[in-house]
Amino acid sequence: MEDFDLSAFFFTLCLWCVSTAGWAQTNDNDRKSIHLPDSVRHDYEEWLRNEPKRDIVHDSSKLQPLPPQLPVVDPQKLKPKHSPVSVTIMTPALRTDMRLAYQSHWLEEQRKEQKGGAMMVGVNPLSIVAWVVQKIFPKHKSKKQRQREQLQQILDNY
Repeated sequence: MEDFDLSAFFFTLCLWCVSTAGWAQTNDNDRKSIHLPDSVRHDYEEWLRNEPKRDIVHDSSKLQPLPPQLPVVDPQKLKPKHSPVSVTIMTPALRTDMRLAYQSHWLEEQRKEQKGGAMMVGVNPLSIVAWVVQKIFPKHKSKKQRQREQLQQILDNY
């Protein structure tokens, strides 16, 4: 099998794209265009000629701009309102209190979770199936393992 020539593939692809693009640019009016019969074209032109010409009257009063509404705002209201900042100094006693509060909250949440009943124990069904299969079918021992066990029995009985 010969090596795949990437340059030949790319050159062939480019030639195919150029030929397809050139074929798409050809003028196929003779085959694809729809020619209306002269009677339909004549009827359409006559309908256009007989169409009444209307003068459209525009009501310019509807298009007048609205006066600008610029309310006067008190500069004090434009100032953002921030809540006062309280500074607390972290002392060891405060740190201990915060830690105890967090732990008590955590313990309360744990108590609420267990309030519903006994603790649920999850059992993996695959482990039960594997245990049953292991009990039903004895372990397959290789030939070397069987020979080793026989030699061990011989040594034990000697």
